[in-house]
Amino acid sequence: MALQKLSVSPAIEFVRASSIYETDPVGKIDQPAFLNQVVEIRTTLAPEEFLDRLLQIEAELGRERRERWGPRIIDLDLLAYSNRQTQTNRLVLPHAELHRRRFVLAPWAEIAPEFEVAGFKATVNELLQRCDDHGRLQKLKT
Repeated sequence: MALQKLSVSPAIEFVRASSIYETDPVGKIDQPAFLNQVVEIRTTLAPEEFLDRLLQIEAELGRERRERWGPRIIDLDLLAYSNRQTQTNRLVLPHAELHRRRFVLAPWAEIAPEFEVAGFKATVNELLQRCDDHGRLQKLKT
């Protein structure tokens, strides 16, 4: 549903999506498994405008922010925006924790292994190889 809502905007073009992966929750572990997917898009929106659209879609799909790391119906993160590096009160690009999260890097490497992540001087695939996260990662759907 999130992909459908993204693709409605003329400012957003879907390029490709990874498989869906099931992983154990992070942070608060006494909750159901998470489903993770990475999607590549093209957009004419500025990074903070795109973030606003992601937050709007989360709200439309019923996301309520009640507790940090708690259960959620949807969580849309902006991982990178081309080769930009940004740090504001609302947005850090690339995503501050992506290099520590295999559940982000594995699906991302599936669709863009050679993408060089700004500030890391490494590709997605190289970050995946270096990642210390060895949590459960099960591919569900391609």
